[in-house]
Order: sequence, then structure tokens, then C-alpha cells
Amino acid sequence: MSAVKAGIAPELLLSQVKNTASWLWADARVAPVIEALEGGGFASLLAAHFATVATFVPTDVDARIRHHVWAAMESGEEIAAACDVVDRAASWDARWVSERAEPDGDGCVSGHDGEWLGVRAGALGRAASLGANDVVERLIAQLDGELAREEALFVSAFEGGAPARRVLALATILAHNLGDLSRVVEAWPGRDEVASLRARYARLGHPDGLARRRPFVAAGILNKAIMSLENHRFLALRKARALRASRALLLPIGPWFDAWGEIVATHDALSERDRADVVTALLELHASSPDQQGCLRALAGMHRATRGGLELYVASLPARLRKDALRGRVRDALDVTVSHFEARIDRRYRAERDRL
Repeated sequence: MSAVKAGIAPELLLSQVKNTASWLWADARVAPVIEALEGGGFASLLAAHFATVATFVPTDVDARIRHHVWAAMESGEEIAAACDVVDRAASWDARWVSERAEPDGDGCVSGHDGEWLGVRAGALGRAASLGANDVVERLIAQLDGELAREEALFVSAFEGGAPARRVLALATILAHNLGDLSRVVEAWPGRDEVASLRARYARLGHPDGLARRRPFVAAGILNKAIMSLENHRFLALRKARALRASRALLLPIGPWFDAWGEIVATHDALSERDRADVVTALLELHASSPDQQGCLRALAGMHRATRGGLELYVASLPARLRKDALRGRVRDALDVTVSHFEARIDRRYRAERDRL
């Protein structure tokens, strides 16, 4: 299946990836991704999604790889062959292209795993509707295996007394991944042959889910209480185009952005004008969501790592931001150390944990 048939010209797809992650071509590790991306077809859609989903401007291929590609298939053999392509893509290491990953032995768990849950769920719905039982069994085994892995990882951290940052990062990843899975299965056509599968995989992290699982529900509660506000799409940062210059500038899981702010303040790919653009975007984020802590922590990191502090950038800010740039909550955040901030998060986590 060509990328054109799937709804996007290969040249356009390639240009979109280069727009947000041109640094990929300088990283030898991602050679299999580049090969797939430049080869066209379904593999190129998966490669584009893999390469950009954790960047500031992801390519918009979600609906194609989760729904449209599978809906166009007419046989179990065709679906099975496409699933082989998904398996190859899912074997790539998300850490090549993302800062939003948590260790799992020699590997990791990340939001990319949710992307593959969603893609495979799309295949499962189509395979079930065609009565392709061998493919259905294969996909169920893959989905169940991944869910079991993520569940065990969260339980180990939660019950083993892992630091709040570890537990909350896992909660965020799981909530995202379960949401990806649920959205796809809930969008399946309402036929009887998929009803039991829909119930099996929908809303696993919600108390009202038919197949709810306690660790997933706990992760969902923690994510909603502490983390969801801190991990939106940060659309304002798209305006700071220089952030796309290096893999080192990818945003990690929020709200722990102090170290990221320090990188922004010192990275040699950024000019002082670029850094002022980042400060502008962060202040706009704060103005639009005053309770969000991550943007304030990023500003605090930049402040610490900049000789002269953030005052250096005030004159370069838009006029509407200059007067109040370093007042109120922003000023307060600059005086909060990393350890004090993490202690605050730890207290919030302990309080929520006690309620579970």
C-alpha cells in the first residue's frame, strides 16, 4: 500500500518529518527508521509516526495507521502481512526519538507503546470483522502481553516504594497508552463479532470499565490528580522553531522540566534570540494555564543556567509580556530549588496514594 493510497504523498510526509526532526538523519541508530520512511508505503507512515510523535510537531497520520489502512484490507493474509510491518516498527527503541520513556530492564516503556497498542487494535477490529481468526489470536496475544508488561511494571513501582517521580511517570505513560487503546476499540464498527473484544480492551483505566484492572485504575487516578495538566501538547512551544534543531531539546515528562530548561539555556544550537523565543512561549503557556508547574520549572532551569538570569531576555520579549514577565508565580518559581519542588510533588503523590 503506497502512502499516496493511504492519503498522504510520500514527499509531503518526508518533508513533515524533516520539519520537526531533521536531526534524525545525523543519528546512525535510526537507520532502519530512515530506510522505512524513505521507502514509502505503510512502513513509511509508521516510521513517520514513530519518529515524530514525541516531538513538538507530530505528523498527522494517527487516523490512517489506526483506522483507514486496516479498513481498506480485504483478507486476513493482507492484515497479517501488514502486522509484520507493525512488528518491525514496534521493535525500534523509543529512546532514539523520545525523552518521555521510563526504563524497563534493558528496554523501556513509553507512549510509543500506546501507539502500537492503537495500531494493533485497529488491525484486530478489522481482522475480527473478516473472521480472520489466526490473525485475531495473534493480535490478542500481543495486546495482552503488552498490557501485562505495563501492569507489572507499575505494580512493581507502586507497591515497591519507588520514588514519586518514577511512579507518576509510569502512571502518565499507562494512562496515555490505555487511552490510545480504548479510543481505537471504541471506534470499531458496532458489529457483534467485535463486541466482546471491545469490552475487553475499552476503558481499562477507568472505574466504570467493564474489564477494569485495579493497577490501571490507580494509574489513571494518579495521572488525573497530578500529571494530566502537566503533559498537554505544549502547542505554544511550536512557535519556538529552534527547539526542533536537536534531539537533546525534546521535552521530557512533565512537570520535571528544570534540567530541560538548563539544556535550552546552554545548548549551542540555540542563539540568544532563540532562547528569548522559548521564554516567550513558556510565559504564554503559564498565562494560559497558571496552575501548570512544568513551564515554571523550565523557566527556573533557564534562569539558573543563564548568566544574569531571565532578566537577560526581558527586553527581547513581546511588549505585552515584558511588564509582568518575572512577577507573581514566575518570580516565586525562580526561587524554588529542584529538591524543594520535588518534595512538593512527593507530598502530593503520598496524599493521593493514601486515598487509593
